[in-house]
Amino acid sequence: MPAVLSLDDARVIFGNDVLGPAEVAEAFAASPREIPAIPFSGELLEAAQRAGEMLLLRLSTAPDGRPLTLLHMIEGFADAFDPKLLRQMGYQLKDDWGIALEPLAARETCATGWALVRKHILDDSRNLPYDDQAAALQRYAQQQGVAAVRRRSAVEAVYDTLLYFRTRRVRLLDKTWDWSASATIDGGYLNVGGFGDNGMQILSYSRACRHGALGVCPTRGAETRSAEAA
Repeated sequence: MPAVLSLDDARVIFGNDVLGPAEVAEAFAASPREIPAIPFSGELLEAAQRAGEMLLLRLSTAPDGRPLTLLHMIEGFADAFDPKLLRQMGYQLKDDWGIALEPLAARETCATGWALVRKHILDDSRNLPYDDQAAALQRYAQQQGVAAVRRRSAVEAVYDTLLYFRTRRVRLLDKTWDWSASATIDGGYLNVGGFGDNGMQILSYSRACRHGALGVCPTRGAETRSAEAA
């Protein structure tokens, strides 16, 4: 769909829930060489705002040109992550499982571009195993009048949550976890959340797991990519 709105127009619709080049520069000290056009119509953006979504600009690279991967964000913003889990869950290659053991943590980045994402998990995606959450995503897409929405990747979930926290001083996913599309080497899927005073958590659950605070934040926009493709 061709872009029809300016950034100022989008801010009229979303207010503080637009996170564009200025917010990205504030949060990550980075900005794109060229600002991509917003690829959503005014009607679609208005419906997204009513549904509790935010509009944000994702970047694939850090100011030094390195890929903005999960590991890069963990290293660069360590105070935003739960230090107990960073230590006990093996983020520093210690005894237990940890994100540093996952190849995708050093490989996947967001694709540069605008995206819409729901700020909170869908209520009807809670307490469901991974595969059963697909129906909740499909229902949400139908409610929004779009062909499809998708899960975020883990790097998108971390990027979005950090961006909102560092610019709006609000902890999204403070008591919930967004179950991502990022598969781990043992067949699980990463989830991001629990972003309380101790910091954000990145965990891995098998697809049979379920609990009431585990759900999905639908997104649409630029797709996740591998750093090798940058």
